[in-house]
Formats: sequence, C-alpha cells, structure tokens
Amino acid sequence: MAVSLKVNGAMRSVPAEPDTPLLYVLRNDLELNGAKFGCGLAQCGACTVLVDGRPVRSCVTEVGSLGQSEIVTLEASARRRSRIPCSRPLSTSRPPNAATASTA
Repeated sequence: MAVSLKVNGAMRSVPAEPDTPLLYVLRNDLELNGAKFGCGLAQCGACTVLVDGRPVRSCVTEVGSLGQSEIVTLEASARRRSRIPCSRPLSTSRPPNAATASTA
C-alpha cells in the first residue's frame, strides 16, 4: 500500500502500511535522518518532528493518522536557519588584536 505525505513542503508517496511509524518512513524510505531512534516510547524526544507546526514524536505516530498534515523535519529547519544571517563573530577564541604565540 502507498501512503502520501507532505514532507518539507513536497508531496511524497511511499510504500508503507498506515500503521507504520513515521520515523521509519522518514529514515528508511525518504532518507531523512535528522530524526533519530531513541527510546521508542515517545519520552526522549530524539525522533521529534513538526506536524502542522506542533512537535510530535515520530516513533509513535502512525503515517496513516497524518492525512494532509505538513511534516517538517530537522533537515528543513536547518536549511531555513542557514539562510538567516548571523551577526556574531566566527571565532571567539581570542580578541582580534591579540598577539599570536611564537613557536620559534
């Protein structure tokens, strides 16, 4: 059976039964590995994704229960975040005018 999901803004069809955990579909079928298997009991949060903007534990969420929901994974969040300019310095290990150590 095929299940259609809207993941990171794109419709995807995967060969999965409706009772398959979303985590397995994301990692095995869609090769989105940001969500991790942790406890398998929805307690640790390693598998968290956003479904319609709300955090959901994908290890216990059946793909058949999602319907037309928008699923956003860590990969999409990282892409969005990387477009935001950063105003902090690249390195904070030493001040810009600090003398460098000599190895002579």
